[in-house]
Amino acid sequence: MLALVTGASKGIGKATVELLMKEGYEVVATSRSEPEVGHHRIKLDVSDRGKVEEVVRKVMEEIGEIDVLVNNAGFGVYGSFLETPVEEEEYMVKTNFLGPIYTTKMVYPHMAKRRMGSIVNVVSEAAYVNSPVLLVYSATKAALSSFTNGLWSEARKYGVKVSGVYPGPVKTNFSSHPSFKGREITPKYAVEPEAVARAILKGIRTGKREIYVPSKLRVDPYFLKLANVAQEITYRLVDKFSL
Repeated sequence: MLALVTGASKGIGKATVELLMKEGYEVVATSRSEPEVGHHRIKLDVSDRGKVEEVVRKVMEEIGEIDVLVNNAGFGVYGSFLETPVEEEEYMVKTNFLGPIYTTKMVYPHMAKRRMGSIVNVVSEAAYVNSPVLLVYSATKAALSSFTNGLWSEARKYGVKVSGVYPGPVKTNFSSHPSFKGREITPKYAVEPEAVARAILKGIRTGKREIYVPSKLRVDPYFLKLANVAQEITYRLVDKFSL
């Protein structure tokens, strides 16, 4: 089984690559800087559609069909919307939202044709709880959540599993972007990246629509549960009556 993981140089992506390798997957690890782990390590900026198409096409031609796609690449820009530069926000939209669309657009048709495969998008609880100092980041995750839920509904008809993984606070280098200016926003109750990697593996295996990774306080998902139940009903109705 061949898996492609984006944003694989550190944190959640690196932990996911390591776990998938232990589980017997052949892993293509990609990131803007060359990944440290993975059977195949490729530099890739997912905001560049042309490069995404080039790399994915090369992987499928030279290594094999992609059975698992994990869209993990992403970053956040901290600050008031009045002050954050539009260039950084535009790049964030391309990385966090368009990036998963670019990779999925290349891989999904092949999965649908073979009637097998798994796509897991690493979203965030920020998709449901918008932070004023992470405004556009939260918006990109809300968009990714909507895309993932819609794809989940469509892909089931073709035997393809789709899951969205929603981490709460995680101990990663998320605050390494210059806009954070040394601010450490990771709380003590954050989980390790390995916990998210295990949730990603669960998504690969089950195709569950939404998988939450609560903090050590273990209360995060309950605040989102009512919205999740309402969405579940909505998507099942759409799936049942869609053309």
